[in-house]
Amino acid sequence: MTFSFIVPTYQEEQHIAACLESIRNQILENDEIEIIVSDASSTDLTLTIAKRYTEKVEISEKRGIAIGRNLGAAQAKNEIIVFVDADAVLDPSFLSECKKSFSDNSVVGLTGIAYPYDGSFLPRFVYHGTYRLVRFFSFFGLKLFPGVCVAYRAESFRKAGGFREDLGVAEDLDLSRRISRAGKCVVQKKARAGVSTRRLEKNLISTVLFHIWNDLRYLFTGHAGKSYPKIEETNNWKDLWKR
Repeated sequence: MTFSFIVPTYQEEQHIAACLESIRNQILENDEIEIIVSDASSTDLTLTIAKRYTEKVEISEKRGIAIGRNLGAAQAKNEIIVFVDADAVLDPSFLSECKKSFSDNSVVGLTGIAYPYDGSFLPRFVYHGTYRLVRFFSFFGLKLFPGVCVAYRAESFRKAGGFREDLGVAEDLDLSRRISRAGKCVVQKKARAGVSTRRLEKNLISTVLFHIWNDLRYLFTGHAGKSYPKIEETNNWKDLWKR
């Protein structure tokens, strides 16, 4: 089985090395992987660090998580495309657990479970609660997979048209819903990834409400916010809602 890892980045010099190192350290048995970093013209050391781990670095002048993921996926050569956020750190068995799910040919997509590796109680609680909701909705047939650590068969991903680039928020939920119509999308509880709580440490309530509002807006109208600024670009709770 062959895997392409897509890591979208923008100003991620503090986190990208740990992420790429965790991909390199996956337990493999006669499998093939490639790592593609898709960067939105970072001006820090993100690109310098990324090139230590892979020669496949794509650069876009446009920002947007969906744009970055699609750009990387367009270069992917392998049968399974794995999308990993730049501040996520995969457990060593992440890939082998994904492989178990994809050994069932009817499975076209999956999400792992992201757990917080830092932060205070409330942000950690939100992350744990989010993935409990993911599992709850999935049990009842509603596939709403966050994009932190997800994987899709390349063929199904391309037939679905990839991520909607007009969505700055909920683009990951949208893709999992559309792909689930073509086959089984599952939650692989043993495929785990640690993730930073940095997005929630600053303006926690505003950030949570922002996501709830946009997720509900997407579910009922098919639309959501067109941009999602990095938390480092916000100075107070109002900034998130201005975009």
